[in-house]
Amino acid sequence: MPFQVAALLAASSWAVGGLVAAEPSRLLGGPRFVRIRMVYVTLALTLIGLAVGGWPTVASTDWLPLAISGFVGLALGDAALFEAFARLGPRRTGMLFAVNAPLTAIISAVIYDERFGVLGALGTVLVLAGVSLAIAYGTRPGQSHTWEDVRGSLLVGVGFGLAGALGQAVAVLVADPVFDGTLDPWAGAAVRAVAGTVGLFALMPWFERRNGNRMPVELTARIWLLVILSGTLGMVIGKTMVLIALAGGPPGLVSILVSVAPVIQLPIIWAVTRELPPRGAWFGAALAVAGTAMVLA
Repeated sequence: MPFQVAALLAASSWAVGGLVAAEPSRLLGGPRFVRIRMVYVTLALTLIGLAVGGWPTVASTDWLPLAISGFVGLALGDAALFEAFARLGPRRTGMLFAVNAPLTAIISAVIYDERFGVLGALGTVLVLAGVSLAIAYGTRPGQSHTWEDVRGSLLVGVGFGLAGALGQAVAVLVADPVFDGTLDPWAGAAVRAVAGTVGLFALMPWFERRNGNRMPVELTARIWLLVILSGTLGMVIGKTMVLIALAGGPPGLVSILVSVAPVIQLPIIWAVTRELPPRGAWFGAALAVAGTAMVLA
């Protein structure tokens, strides 16, 4: 599969999966939602890794970076990201996640002493401006859909979203060198999922003390369906497509293609809610994508 197709499939999967995750993440709270979802995702990826014969490709030196990437990106990053989903809704959270690209470039520049010139600095400013614009001016007066509700403090929600983006940025940088060899992406994704799931359950007491959402008395069939669907789209397909794209193309171009997810979300939101997103949302998303392209140019 061409890496461009894999990256755009990842962006589309994340766009739709994020919208599917909006309801269950608000019912369960971010950490609980991610924990339940990861049990399914880990099982699915493990079985896929076995079916494609990918497990023998996991070298002994691959386990530690994959485990660290899974813990940071899934147990910490996804828990924070979906707490932002629960507080801010999918559109605002999707825009906050766009900060992932410049964060990756900045951290890479600091750790690996990579060049980060004027164009990259300007692109970072554009991403931050686009995200800020989409959040501050992205709601039209009279919009009534629950996806546009803000629960609790806007600043706290933004903090969770940025923490989630940071976790994903660090996780990508840790895992990327592992996929330069012969590692099967499905098996690699499964190792990350196992580490993330173990981390989520290890941190469960800490998360539960800080989670204000009460667990429903019964996890209904609808909630389970949404959890499984979001896990299939966002993790089993989406994040594995990113790993496939990284194995075949340059990380910069892959990140640019994946960063269009918030733009893909906007027409879907319009179609589902029948409420046209305001100009601030469209303009902010366009600025974020343009800034990402400049950062990674």
